Amino acid sequence: MVYHQTHNSLSNYNYNAFVYTDVEYGQHFHSNYELIYVIEGECETTIDGIPEKLHRGELLVIPPFSIHSLYISQGETWVGVFSEDFIPSFARTHNSVKYSKFTCEATIDDILKRYLFIAKQPEHFMLTSMLHLVLNQCVEKATTEDFSQDYNFKQIVISYISENLNNHLSLRTIAEELNYEYHYFSSLFNKYFSINFKSFVNQLRFQAACALLSDKNLSVTEIALKCGFGSVRNFNRIFQSISGITPSDFRKTYSKAKVELKR
Repeated sequence: MVYHQTHNSLSNYNYNAFVYTDVEYGQHFHSNYELIYVIEGECETTIDGIPEKLHRGELLVIPPFSIHSLYISQGETWVGVFSEDFIPSFARTHNSVKYSKFTCEATIDDILKRYLFIAKQPEHFMLTSMLHLVLNQCVEKATTEDFSQDYNFKQIVISYISENLNNHLSLRTIAEELNYEYHYFSSLFNKYFSINFKSFVNQLRFQAACALLSDKNLSVTEIALKCGFGSVRNFNRIFQSISGITPSDFRKTYSKAKVELKR
């Protein structure tokens, strides 16, 4: 199942980074960039169905809206996700380019390990400088592949669905709205998303509902209708099939976690 990481699809200088030792993330996507650096050992990824194995010192830039997975079973791997506000010029000119894995020059690698490939977040200007430094190395050393058609199609479809979650959605109606011939649109959707359309829409509705459940001013019924589930019963059924718990239980768990964090 492919899922949308909404917390990694935020702008306004959104950034998070972790050093992982043993973790597995299934197929997912987000609108922010992702950067992977192997500190020790190796890391396995897939990007749009293509497998890639990274070893010590190797890096990989994952462009926005790419469906990817991550598996780290040995050693340490640093993973950072950041919005395009940090690198606006790069995003404007390179957002529809795929890059191969690459390594940095030794002196630059040492600088990045000291200031970027760490568990805590660097100061804003240092972070911006380090991201530009590593992306400059990427442009110089990685081979490229143009995927503008892939990128544009995925961006248009995800944006349309996200903006119309509370409406009736089907492949046919979206194809008509976006001026595609239905069968051609269907084949493109299957090619680029590799997931049943209904399941894909439910994933986006689920992620939107998770974000809204943190707002106690909205009732579960209001959230169900706002996200396009149609009824509380349908909302409960789909939410529980994806998360294993009901929306109400999720809200309680979220609230409890916030209280514990404040202590």
